[in-house]
Amino acid sequence: MPSPVISRERSGEMKSLPILTLLTLAGCSLGGSEPYNPVWDFQYGAISHDPFWLVSIGDDRIILTLGDQGGRADGELKSFEYPRVLPRTVNGVKRWESGEGTQAISVEARPGPCTTGGRTYADKTKVFLSGRVMEGCGGRETPGGRG
Repeated sequence: MPSPVISRERSGEMKSLPILTLLTLAGCSLGGSEPYNPVWDFQYGAISHDPFWLVSIGDDRIILTLGDQGGRADGELKSFEYPRVLPRTVNGVKRWESGEGTQAISVEARPGPCTTGGRTYADKTKVFLSGRVMEGCGGRETPGGRG
């Protein structure tokens, strides 16, 4: 796996990347200020709450943020960066693939309602990472999306 580019340890100090990215995906804003994006020209995002992970895809990179060993978002968060590639779409399923060997990531977005953390999103997502498969939700939050 590539070296971490950003991490946040649990403390009284709040770092902006994982939390504000999570809020951006969840459709929240903080006091009128523009949320921080870990990628330029945000293209797609996906999230899972149990275990916690977050993917942000922009014009130049893919950022994967993972929760600690227990998969929780309130512990240490580690983020990994991969070069951004253009997605392929086959039979309505959009897929981004980056890296190779043990440093490869694939993000798959399949249309269909998906609920995580009490919110409903437009896509069911899977992240494939070194033989590991993580399932979650992505795309836009759908109307009436809070459960």
